[in-house]
Parts: sequence; structure tokens; C-alpha cells
Amino acid sequence: MDSPNCGNNPIRLRVATVCSLAGGAEPVPYCRRTVQLRRTASVITVLATLLWLGQMPTIQTLSAQEPAGPACGTIEITLAGQPAPPASADVGGCALIADASGPQIAVLRPAGMFSVCVRAGEEVSLRMPLSGLSAPARIMADMRVRGDGEAEVSWTAGDQVVRQTVSGGEPRAMAVAMPPAAEPQLLRVTMRGVRGELAVRWQSWRCVIGDQTTALPPNFAAAVESFPPPVLPDPRPAIEQELIEWDWRLQDGIQTAREPRTWSQALELVLQRGDQLIENLLLASCPLDELPDQWEQLRGEFQALAQSPDAPESAWEGLWQRVHWLRREVALRNPVSDTGPLVFAKQVPSCFSHQLTQYYGMCARPGGGIFVLEAPGRSMRTRQLSTLPVGSYQHPEVSWDGRRVLFAYCEAPTVPPDRTTHPERVYHIYTVGTDGSGLRQLTDGPYDDFSPRELPDGKLLFLSTRRGGFHRCGAGPCPVYTLALANADGSDPRPISFHETHEWDPVVLNDGRILYTRWDYVDRHAVHYQQLWSVRPDGTNVAAFYGNNTLNPVGVWEARPVPNSDLVMATAGPHHAMTAGSIILLDVSKGIDGLDPITRLTSDVLFPESESPVQHWHAPAGVTAQPEVPVEQLRWPGHCYRTPYPLSADCFLAAYSYDELVGEAGANKTNMFGIYLVDRFGNRELLYRDLSIASLWPTPLRPRVRPQVLPSAIDPATAAAGEGTFFMQNVYDSWPHLPRSEADRITHLRIVQVLLKTTPHANSPRVGFANASPGKQVLGTVPVEPDGSAYFRAPARIPLAFQALDENGMAVQTMRSVTYLQPGEQTSCVGCHEHRSTTPDTMSVSLARQRPPSVITPGPDGSKPLSYPLLVQPVLDRLCVKCHSVPDAGGGIVLTGEPAGEFTASYNALAPLVPYSEWKGTPADNAEPLTHPGLFGARASRLTQLLREGHEGVVLSDEDMSRLVTWMDANALCYGTFDPADQKRQQQGEQIAGPALD
Repeated sequence: MDSPNCGNNPIRLRVATVCSLAGGAEPVPYCRRTVQLRRTASVITVLATLLWLGQMPTIQTLSAQEPAGPACGTIEITLAGQPAPPASADVGGCALIADASGPQIAVLRPAGMFSVCVRAGEEVSLRMPLSGLSAPARIMADMRVRGDGEAEVSWTAGDQVVRQTVSGGEPRAMAVAMPPAAEPQLLRVTMRGVRGELAVRWQSWRCVIGDQTTALPPNFAAAVESFPPPVLPDPRPAIEQELIEWDWRLQDGIQTAREPRTWSQALELVLQRGDQLIENLLLASCPLDELPDQWEQLRGEFQALAQSPDAPESAWEGLWQRVHWLRREVALRNPVSDTGPLVFAKQVPSCFSHQLTQYYGMCARPGGGIFVLEAPGRSMRTRQLSTLPVGSYQHPEVSWDGRRVLFAYCEAPTVPPDRTTHPERVYHIYTVGTDGSGLRQLTDGPYDDFSPRELPDGKLLFLSTRRGGFHRCGAGPCPVYTLALANADGSDPRPISFHETHEWDPVVLNDGRILYTRWDYVDRHAVHYQQLWSVRPDGTNVAAFYGNNTLNPVGVWEARPVPNSDLVMATAGPHHAMTAGSIILLDVSKGIDGLDPITRLTSDVLFPESESPVQHWHAPAGVTAQPEVPVEQLRWPGHCYRTPYPLSADCFLAAYSYDELVGEAGANKTNMFGIYLVDRFGNRELLYRDLSIASLWPTPLRPRVRPQVLPSAIDPATAAAGEGTFFMQNVYDSWPHLPRSEADRITHLRIVQVLLKTTPHANSPRVGFANASPGKQVLGTVPVEPDGSAYFRAPARIPLAFQALDENGMAVQTMRSVTYLQPGEQTSCVGCHEHRSTTPDTMSVSLARQRPPSVITPGPDGSKPLSYPLLVQPVLDRLCVKCHSVPDAGGGIVLTGEPAGEFTASYNALAPLVPYSEWKGTPADNAEPLTHPGLFGARASRLTQLLREGHEGVVLSDEDMSRLVTWMDANALCYGTFDPADQKRQQQGEQIAGPALD
């Protein structure tokens, strides 16, 4: 069913319901109704409407131009005699019309309001075409005046001109008579500044015909998206007030489409949250002076108004405004909110919403810059620090002395058509003085460098794709970015993290360590495990900080330390979208996994993707009890916070969006984020919003206390050899606990290198049956002493995993994570993923410490580089193929080494007999999050059981068994490389040099 071609106008159907008289007479209409539907109404909507009428109807489709009543056509605007620029994009229906320096118009579309701000000598003219005036009409509107200036307002309709001179004071109204007409008539509204600055909010537009009053909402043309987004001037003070009050409306549900609230209902919640804020500040002895008394006076007015059933709406609205303005003043009196100027970035979110792609230059959309908000909470006046060509900006960071700003910039003159067309576009790191002088590029090359941080010793920490490699779990390319280090001037840039996949958001903790987010999905589910890790500034002593065995939230990003505290504030966000979600407070003294360490600071937003879907992306595995959906989330589905900056444990700066967070593979709304002052009690005050483009990463532009410089413990001797040492105090101090029977006694550790993925797409090619598996190769084994201790040398700068082996060389426990060493690093741990509540035994000297560090004993041939054809096939050729070869293979099992598909015949037959760890449908399908002993590899394999029971008299030597066990414990992989040519050589039984990237 096609809709009439009527542009943006609604469809109007005149419906005549009929009944047939006896004897075949003509149908006689007994009821006529006109039904108005949106132009986008579906066939189902239309049919449902007809059924509502109760009878089979006949339909006459009217012309879209036939009036259904008074209506306003699209308004034409001139500013200072020139056509106005298009309206900005909107936030919750609020848009701005303004040129660089002239008058400004705030359009508040859902409420049918707009506010015009002029200064002396400025003029604004609005041409409003009015249709549907079928009888003499009176057009009316109310005015609310802001500012201390004066303006002349006139309405012109035909020969009639109505004028008023307005200034601050009581609300006013205007009206003009208009005759009936078949064609639209023009009402011209003109506003000319006489002195000072003044804004008039026009509201309650209505048409009175006879005794009937019809709402007449003004109709402004919608914005057309363009890139880079139009540059808007800072809002004038009166327009600032409109933006702030409009934001309160959106928060409180005043006239919202979903979950609307009355003024009274809104006030009740505002008073409740304000009470908590005031109580908190008074307990902290904050000087609020007269504000608590004023607050109580307004509470009394609320109670009195609630007892007055005939109170006009204007009284409620007026009280609501005064309560909100007072609450804002209370929030700004909090000493921690007195930040001074804020530096922040304006940025269009990337063309592809995902945790990885959000920071690639090849996904950057043009627009934005680095700006300073001079007086947050008192003014929205800004100044720009950056003067680079059109591009994208992110991650501004203030130096410890408060004199410079670090940031990342990518030149991007156009919107990329997709995420792969412009690989040459990359982010580089820049520095600029806080006065805008001294702009300098610090990094270069074909790498994405971003998220800069100045270390306490002055060096530059950042994220970089210099490490090499790609992610493993989807379509690429998604180059890996990890922690990198450079001198203060950007020289000598180098990776200091050798993790096998991505890392995010490094920050210096108050104790001098680095905290960052790391994606740790080695042989685990790819959607979870973007959680917090710590490391020393020289890259040593990498350790899990929070969440490495946590499924809800899906991930934690953008962590920052709370001042004068061990607490950390961060964003609980999704995997399949850019970083945004709910702001949390972490106290790891209460645990390092699960919800116990978490305080939800923004309880109005559920954790995205786990507790609440992000479009169709939903990973609820860690949600044990579905929380109730907050009213705010029902009102603004998908609303979100990001880039928190803690001012205290209770109060913080953050970017916030009413617009829905878009998931992979879409692009988020250009202007979705504004900057707010937020507290844990639910109070949120708008500090700045550019209605044209998102504003992010608010950071106080002031000196900070520089944390201590942590000394490096690098040993020069082992550093020169490209090695470091590991010391494990007691392998049995593990979590989950290892079995302690004699048969389970740990005698060795197997050292496994986890390989970087060198090809851009998941499972292309595969290295084995395990889905999205990282490559592996076995470096060898080291002894574990009877007391459970181990001390050994290991190569530096490569990701390593350990396996605890029994006396038969089989893995009792396997590490589904990685660690690594810096050259010369000497690191230690208590046990095998020991519980963090464990206290190490410091009274006894471990046996392993009483000797020099062990040297790794290499594994069997074919284990490095890992090659199933070289490691396992020789055993099968000697003992098995005489019975298990075509055409008469025993049991139909072929154990020859001929290529068969991606792998070999014998690999295809034996690998399914080995329980291997992989990314499966849910974490529980893969025994996640915690790795329990004996679930994977040789110990749990049917193949091991078969061989132990004896099979057709086959007798395996110790070396034969070692080869089979090593292969099974290496996750039963086939190849030790992602390179297709090298895989083909391995498939043919040839030796290769090794992986292209360590």
C-alpha cells in the first residue's frame, strides 16, 4: 500500500463507515470521521486504525495540501538581513540557528518553543506561513524575556502591524488577527535589539477561531547532516540558560515522548537528590552559607503548591526552575567542582562504532578541535587551542605542571566511505601550550599513536600500533595497539607492552603505577575480558588489577584514579560499540572480580551489552539477576556516559548523551555528547554543549601533584642477553586450587609462547580447530621444586603462558592469559593465578631461590615452531598408519599425513578427541571465566585414555608420549604460524623458520 506523496505532511484519511440496507439499496453512510496518521505509517497501522472504527470502511485519500486545521509551514529566517544558516543537529529536540557573530535562535521543537537572542542593532525576522485558517482567527503566543537589554518586537500580518518594546520582567503575550483564506497566509515576526542583550522565548503558540483554541507549533526546517559539522559560536548567556533549562526538562521527563512526568513529580525527585547532595556537602563541612535555608524555603513552597489543586502550570514551572537553579548553585559551591578552566576535545565519533575501530585514523570523521572552557558552570565561553587542518582530535591530557596539553590528531578532510579505504590516515601525538602557542608534532610514521600521558619522569606514554599484529575475532583489518613509550620530545618511540592484542586508556595511578584496559581473551570468549591491568612505567610487573575473570560488566575502560585515594573511577562499557556506558567506582580492596568492588555512580544506566542490549548485541552471561530498568533508561533508551574525570569519590566530570549508543557496525550521532558535572546522588549539571558536534574528555587545566617516580629494577646482565627471570614462590598457591594428590604433583612448568596474529581476518587462515585461536609454540620446560617453587630465565618481549605439569608431563592447569618480560626484568608471583587475598610466605626461603635460575629445556622436535606434521605425524607413521590408512583404515580413521582440507587427514581425525579451549557460544560452554584444573589437553583427552588402556598392542616410548602430550596441551593446534605460505609448507611436513612476528 503506497502512501500519498505528501512530503513531511501527515496523511489524512476521510473514512465513511457504511451499512447496506435490505433489498440491495445503495450503501448509506452513518458515520464519518477524519483520521490523521504520520506519513510513515505502515500498512498495519492504517488497517488497525480502520478496524478501530468498527466497520468495513470506504476510504477517500485527500490531497496532502487539504488543511485539517490551523498549521504552520516551514519558517524562513533572516539574521541581519541575510538568510540564516541551517539549524544545527538537535539534542532531544533542541537545535541552534546562528552564524559566527550575529543573533542566535534556540529551537526547542518538542515543546513548540523557540528563543531569539539579539544585541543592540541586530535584527531577526521569521516568516511563518499559516494555513488552515477557515474562519477569522486570532494568532497568539506568550513571551518569556531574559537579559537586561531591550528589544522591539513586531508581528506583521497583511496590513496589520503589532509592536511591543520588551525588556526583562513579567511574562508577556502578543496577538494578531488574521482573516480566513484558502491559501497560506504569512505572519512575519521581527525582533530588533535596542540596547544591551536580550532574549525572548516564544511559547504557547495557538490559533483561536471562535471558541476553539488550537495549538500552533512553529515548524523549523530540520538540519541536514554535513561534514565537517558546521562551526557554531559559543551560545550567548541567555541561550546558555535555555540550553541548561532544556537539559533539565530532558532529565526530568517534562514533555518527553517516553516516561513523561509532571512538574510536581519532577520536583519531588529533584528535591530528593538535592537533599542528598546538601547532606553530603554539610558532612564534609563545605561552606554553603545561605543555600540550605533557601533550599528549605523552596521545599515549603513545593508543599504549599501541592496542597493547591488549582495552582496554574506557570506556578509549577516557575518553582521547578528556581529549585533547579538553586540545586545547580549548590553543586557549583562544592569545592571540588571549582576546577578552573577545562580543556576538552570536540570530536565526531568514528564511522564505525566498536571498541577497536573508535580510535583508528582510517575510521575518523572530520570536525572538531582542542578547546578550553574558561569558566565551567558560569559560562559556556570557549577558546580553541588547535590550528591544524580539518581532521579528528582525541584524548587531550594536561601535563603535570599545567602548562601544556597533549592530544592526538588525524588529518581527515572527508568522511571515509568505510573503515578500510583510508589506511594512510593515522593519529599522531601533538603538544601545545595552554595559551595555544608552541604547537608541535611528537610522533610520526604509518602508525596510529594516541591516548598520550606524561609519566612522572617526563617521558611520554601512549598507545600505538607499532607493536604489529591484528585482532583474532572478526573481519579486519584491526591493527593491534598496545602501550608504547617515548622520550618527552617524542624521540625513540617503542612498544613496552608485548601483549598479543589490544590495550586502551593508560593512566598514572597515585602510587606511580600505570593502569590501563587490556583485552585478555586467549582461548576464551572474545566479547568479555576487556578489563583493568597495571604495570610499572618501564613496562615491568604487568598484573591483573580488576575483572580478568568478570563477565559483567563486559569491559571497563577510561579508568582514572580518584584524588588522594586508592579508588578508581571508570566507564563500564560494551564490546560491540564505542566506549560509553555507566560510570563506576572501583575499590579493589573488596575484591578483584565481580560486582563487590563496584559502586554504580550513574545508576540511571545499566551496563551496556551485558545488562542491557546495544541494538542486537547482547552478552548477558554474567548477569545473574536482571536488574530493573531505570526510568531514565526507559525515557532515553541507550543513553550513556563516558570519559569520566574524578574530582572526588562522589563528584566527577563526564560526557553524557541522551542519544542512543549505536553498536557495530553503525556510526554514532555527530553531536551526541555534552560535558556535565555529575555526582553519585543522581544530580547532573550541563557545563557545555556544542549542538553541532560531540564534546569529550573534560580535564581541569591546572597543575597536578606529580606521583613518585618508581625506580627501575632492570638487571643489566640479563637485559644484554634479551632475557629476564621469573620466580614463582609456590605453584600450589593457586586459584582455583590445584589437586594435591601424589598423582597430581607438579614437577615442571611448560613455557608456551603465544603468537601474534599476522593476518587481518578471523580464522583466515586457521591454526587449528579452536575458533579464533592465537598461535602457539612451545619454548620448553623448567623444573618445579618439591616446595612448589620455580625460578627460571625466559626470553623478553614476547607473550608467554605457563602450564603446570604432572610427573607425566601433562598439564594439570593451563594459563588462559599471557605475561611477558622486559629485557633484564626480574619478576615474581606467589602462585598460579593465586587468589588476591593470599598473603605470601615471607618467612622461609624457597628451594628455587637457593640456586641459579633454570634455563628452559626445549621441547620435542616440532614444538617450536609448532607443527603437528613434524611433532605428531612421525609417531603415527611409525606406529599407526599400517592399520589406519586408506583404503582399509581401521574404524574408518585415517592417520596418514596427507593434506586434507586446511589440515591433514590424521589431524582431522585426532583433534576432535582432545578437549581444547576456544571462543564458543557462551563463556560457560568453554568453562569460563575461571580455568579449573584438568579440563583441557592431554589429561582430559579420550586419546590419552585410549593409549593408556592399550590399543592393538601399540607401545609408546617416553618420547612418543611427550610428543603427543605436548601437542594436546598446546590446545591441539596444527600450525605455528598464520602465514598461508608457511602453513602450506608445514602441511607438507617441511620445517619453517618461525613466526613472522614475535
